[in-house]
Amino acid sequence: MLSPGANAFPPECVPTSVTLQYDHADDPSATARPYLDALSEVCDYYGVDAESSYVTLPDPADRVHYLTAGEGPPLLLLHGLGATATYWVPMFDALTDHFTIYAPDRPGRGLSTAVDYRETGFREFGVEYVTDFLDALDVEETAVVGNSLGGFQSLALTVDYPERVTRLCLIGAPAGLSLDIPLLFRVLDVPLLGRWLFDYFRTETVSEARAEFRRINVEDDSAVPDALLEPGVVGEDLPGQRESLWSLLETLGTYRGMDSQFDLREEVREIEVPTRFVWGTEDYFWPPSVGRPVAGAMANADFVTLSDHGHTPWLEPGDEATDAAVAFLTNEVGPV
Repeated sequence: MLSPGANAFPPECVPTSVTLQYDHADDPSATARPYLDALSEVCDYYGVDAESSYVTLPDPADRVHYLTAGEGPPLLLLHGLGATATYWVPMFDALTDHFTIYAPDRPGRGLSTAVDYRETGFREFGVEYVTDFLDALDVEETAVVGNSLGGFQSLALTVDYPERVTRLCLIGAPAGLSLDIPLLFRVLDVPLLGRWLFDYFRTETVSEARAEFRRINVEDDSAVPDALLEPGVVGEDLPGQRESLWSLLETLGTYRGMDSQFDLREEVREIEVPTRFVWGTEDYFWPPSVGRPVAGAMANADFVTLSDHGHTPWLEPGDEATDAAVAFLTNEVGPV
């Protein structure tokens, strides 16, 4: 069940940005409601009670939408490049007995304000809005889980503000440990051709979203219900979202690989916060061999390898990824 929090459905809840050349004069309830309805279906499918809320942050982040659920110490969940907070809902049931979960939509995704990443960059802003988010919620320190680009943010947050992170779990390959990227993402950085491909791969149906999900996120999609994919399809029509995502893709790098701002390999070796990597052997972006040496060089990290798991391993059939994350986050196993 999805319920509105105290700050839900404000008049300004539609993402706005003068740099993205979108007309945002639409009624907020008309633009946000289909997405919230789809998100509610996801919560119902997984039997999750969560609140949908907003918090206002300094520009350019502006208004950030987030999901919250559970009781206990705080746990921050940071999603990947093309995802939203919705992708974490399947893990909520395993986490809410132990933690109060905060899962924000990254600015430009879901119902958060669209930003132009060509103007903000990502290394600094990706940490800045997270610390502002925590400050707004009066969270001084938290455990953190990150996936993919959210994994990059989690690592960068821990590098910059180690006092704010109690435990760090990277589930699925995090960005930041290699500048190599798959061919598809290299081609997206080719002028004109990249933009054409970006528009071509726009998902308009759940079946199209599922095909893309199988290609990039999981090896076996049998545990992924249509309900989990629906918010992503509906979200394609949210004002500013497509342009904001494209602006982020443009900052990632070139045909030769990721931009140097995404290289954290040396910095993360200094992390002393207890850290666990949960990494699938079939990860679309980077194999476990990319992460193991980094984890081995860190003072307080371990590495869990999951056979036949992809880039979002908690969405594969079975509970191996979720169990590995929960056991670590609750301090039952792993480095201390």
